[in-house]
Amino acid sequence: MAFLVRSDDPGDVALRDPMILRSMLSPTHRRYAHRWLLVIPFIWQIGGIPLVNTAAVRIFSLPLPMVWQMCGILVASVTIAFVFHRDERIEANDAPKSADEGRAP
Repeated sequence: MAFLVRSDDPGDVALRDPMILRSMLSPTHRRYAHRWLLVIPFIWQIGGIPLVNTAAVRIFSLPLPMVWQMCGILVASVTIAFVFHRDERIEANDAPKSADEGRAP
C-alpha cells in the first residue's frame, strides 16, 4: 500500500512507499534504542515514591524518602553517562576515518 502523495521530485519515492520509509528509519532507531534507558530515572522518581513515602525507616539517620531521592540522583547520573558514552561511540563510528575523506574534491 502506498501513500497518495503528489510530487514530481523523484527523491520523494521513499515518502510514498511505507516499506522504503521503514527500511530507512529502522537502522537509526535500532542504533539509538538505548535512549529508552532515560526512562529509568523518571520511573525511579515517580513510580517509587508511593512505595517509600509511607515507610518510617531511617538510614544513616535520614528518612527513607530522602535516601531514595539521593539514590535516584546516582541512578540518573549513571544512566545519563551511559547513554552519553554510547551516543559518542555511535557517532565516532559514523565519522569519516581521515580528515581528507570527508571533504569534497
